[in-house]
Amino acid sequence: MKYGGCPPSPQLSTEGYLYSGPVHGYMKTGCLCLAVFILVALLAACGCTAPVSSEKGNTASTPVVTATDASLRIITEEQYPFNYAGPNGTVTGQATDVVRGILSRLNQTANITILPWSEGYSLARAGPDVALYSTVRTDEREHLFKWVGPVSSYDYIIYARNDSMFKINSLESVKKAGQICVVKDDFRHQYLLENNFTNITTTGSDAGCIRQLMAGTTDLWLGSSVNVQEIAKNEGINASALKGVFHVRTVQTYIAFSPDTPDSVIDAWQSALDAMKSDGTFAETGRQYGMAGTGSAAAPASADAVADQAVTTLVAVTDGQMKAILRPYEVLALTDEARSGEWSRIQPLLAALTNKEPDTWLWYARPDGSYYAVAEGLTSSNLKSRSYFPTVLAGNESVGTVVISHNTGRNAGIVAVPVVKDGTVTGVLGASVYLDTLTDSLREDIPEPFVFYAIDSEGKFALHSEKGQIARDISTIGADTSFGKAIAVIRSGNSGRVEYEDGGVRYIANFRTAPLTSWKCVVAWPVADSTAGA
Repeated sequence: MKYGGCPPSPQLSTEGYLYSGPVHGYMKTGCLCLAVFILVALLAACGCTAPVSSEKGNTASTPVVTATDASLRIITEEQYPFNYAGPNGTVTGQATDVVRGILSRLNQTANITILPWSEGYSLARAGPDVALYSTVRTDEREHLFKWVGPVSSYDYIIYARNDSMFKINSLESVKKAGQICVVKDDFRHQYLLENNFTNITTTGSDAGCIRQLMAGTTDLWLGSSVNVQEIAKNEGINASALKGVFHVRTVQTYIAFSPDTPDSVIDAWQSALDAMKSDGTFAETGRQYGMAGTGSAAAPASADAVADQAVTTLVAVTDGQMKAILRPYEVLALTDEARSGEWSRIQPLLAALTNKEPDTWLWYARPDGSYYAVAEGLTSSNLKSRSYFPTVLAGNESVGTVVISHNTGRNAGIVAVPVVKDGTVTGVLGASVYLDTLTDSLREDIPEPFVFYAIDSEGKFALHSEKGQIARDISTIGADTSFGKAIAVIRSGNSGRVEYEDGGVRYIANFRTAPLTSWKCVVAWPVADSTAGA
């Protein structure tokens, strides 16, 4: 029976009780008069005693739209502060709030379940209709999922007990240091496997890794600076008992959808996330969890001139850093020591240069791809599959190719010079310039809200003010998107200006080609739509 928005009349029972509904129970009849009086007053107050009329006509009430089921199984893992179980067991965290915000904007609901990463990862790969966060996006995973993001970023660092005596300066030294613990099937686990690690111990969580580290059943842990304090605290461990011994890299995380997910769902989720970034909700969510927001400052009125000068700085600094390695290498390649091919004679030359260029990894390679590093000697990796290597073996220099270093695991720009003896290339003098460090130094010269990046000749981000984007293949950016179209213009021209939208924000960008590396160097600034094209 319908009551037109008014509550039903109370019913009297023959036993002298007033039933007031399933919540409130029964009242004694001695309170009947008072109850009736209160009820009439409430009915009058809510306007249910008579139809509402107005000289301007009846006003239709705003319809309530019921949220629909998202028809997705949403899975995450325990990883503070991005996704974790709160005190009452409810899933919370920065990335979780972003996911809930997307659902809210789409007027949808879905349950979120915390599972061990390995289990959640397998379910997301198999489908159907599974979303998994927070997931690091890599070249190897690119075609295993459909992606929405990024939703967060953080650093990966190798930790040891504070009383350990390990000297770690590369992945090669990690391989010799003992067992390293990592979460099973996590990006870090896959990363170690791809780099031919055999000294791996796996657990279901980072907390398990810390427990093993403190118990002495493992020697190292590949973790993150963003949550080491909280994880240690929850395990009853003083975080000072741990120390970071080697920074690996900065990564960005996404929401990974099982491959069967319709593109319309991916587009809707990405659009909702972009809207959160555009209106400031995304940054505010991060601030609630102690994460610094970016891009909050307004671009100055002189943004065009500032950006043009910043592009000049970007070109000069990047080419200058590479040239600082290239020119000495060209000289060293002519020496008897380099032409001898004997590492014992070559190593002192590179060691001297290392002292002048601390943010590089210097090496010498044989024509078969095996190579020596200054601090390690002969390594277990091989360079023969690197795209630049055939070019150098053909007698040509190579400057600016972006790789993830076999030896350090860090994003690097390559400088490689052939060593020629009697008309034959007998070796390669090489340097891996750390691109994350170069980005940090550029950030000091190029202030927010300006965004800067560089694209190498193979179509990878060589630099990016959001370091998690470095080494990303730009082919993963939709060619039909506004940003994808702008990148096509940038790559096809020597210099110029483009306008585009990315992450819900409108940008104007100035770009120029660096003479030495051939990188496309870009500096962009956010603008209101009304000023774009002005």
